[in-house]
Amino acid sequence: MIIRALTDEDVTAFQQIMKISITGICAEAYGADTAAAWVSDDNPAFHFTIPEFAFVVEEGGEIIAVGGWSRTDVVDLHPIGDRTVINPTHARINAVYIRPGSEGHGLGHKIMSHLEADIKSRTALRDIYLWSTKNAIRFYQAMGYTPGIDKYPEVAPGYKIQIRYMWKRLE
Repeated sequence: MIIRALTDEDVTAFQQIMKISITGICAEAYGADTAAAWVSDDNPAFHFTIPEFAFVVEEGGEIIAVGGWSRTDVVDLHPIGDRTVINPTHARINAVYIRPGSEGHGLGHKIMSHLEADIKSRTALRDIYLWSTKNAIRFYQAMGYTPGIDKYPEVAPGYKIQIRYMWKRLE
């Protein structure tokens, strides 16, 4: 297993891992109908920007997990998109997705450790945050993240989900 930087050739696989993770893993927390509506190609609310620093996890030449983070100056629900951040104050974990069937083998922990190390090596930022789906809250708490407020964004017309703000200070 290797973790490497995302290449242009990996973008479609990155997005596919994200979609099948939502439909295969998040569906347990939110229901199959919500997950399917969330990732539908017809969903006008579905927008996902590849994180500023994106990585893939490869095993046997196949991408089985993805993750990424971005610098930001605003703690916000949605990624900053293509807005230029001049004075970043936080790092935001934008994405950690694992292909269904590959979870439960420590991949999430390895990706998060890689992302945190990458943040520390590239920047002086030590305050990081993320928005967790219900199914991942315990995982992030075990990684040292402190839970905060819940939000209920609409992920597709007529479909809202509960997500939790979480943060951590890197040492």
